[in-house]
Amino acid sequence: MAFTHTYRVRLGPWGLVARIGLDVGHAEAPPPDARVIGDPPVWWVPPPGIVPADEEWMRFGLGLVAGRLDALRSGAGAVVVRVLDWEVPMLTDHQEEVAAAAVIECLRRHHGIDGVDIGVAFDRERNRYEFTWDASLRPVGRGGASGDAGRGWEGRSGAR
Repeated sequence: MAFTHTYRVRLGPWGLVARIGLDVGHAEAPPPDARVIGDPPVWWVPPPGIVPADEEWMRFGLGLVAGRLDALRSGAGAVVVRVLDWEVPMLTDHQEEVAAAAVIECLRRHHGIDGVDIGVAFDRERNRYEFTWDASLRPVGRGGASGDAGRGWEGRSGAR
């Protein structure tokens, strides 16, 4: 079943907003345009036209919950997360990390996928939001969402 979710946060003088449309389903085999993430594997299809930085952060967010998404599997086959829509209405106020936060929050609210705490604070000196991903993970910054989410991501969320 598909859901649309709006992620919003405003702690400083400006806020972050993004809309994401997700469909989580089951398939006997992954779609040809799907990408694998996590262990056990979950397949995901990014939305058309997504910019590479947002796609990378979205992948990071899905990687943090991939193990929990496997609970949605019904028998043999694959869990497939299709990102049907991704919209950032205020590009001037956008930070790429929102893609990870939005996908995690949407899965939490509409599919009951818990387990990842997202901390958000506003750094007035940098005029930038700082994200932390779960108590056991260090913040990740711009350009730092690469590698394997299950193996201790590193970086700084304030780096530009």
